[in-house]
Amino acid sequence: MLQQYRSRSATKLYWRCWNDEYVVFDETSGHTHQLDPVRAFVLNLLGPSPQSFETILEELSSVPVLADEYQLPERLLAILNELTTLGLVEEAAP
Repeated sequence: MLQQYRSRSATKLYWRCWNDEYVVFDETSGHTHQLDPVRAFVLNLLGPSPQSFETILEELSSVPVLADEYQLPERLLAILNELTTLGLVEEAAP
């Protein structure tokens, strides 16, 4: 079974970007989060329709600067766990 993720359905996000730093305000929780470009890419990729871990990894691998990164699957898993802990992402039923 493939694990799937999506943005939390109750979350309404407002984005701002300055250089390579992203700030996301979650209107639902009232929290503001500062994200690096990779975390912002992953969060932006996840919409209301679930994406499998493999699909997200494939999209990340298509980014030239990350394509050859060693341990990219482990890094993605850590990012997804972090975004889940922050309440921005949730696991979705397949």
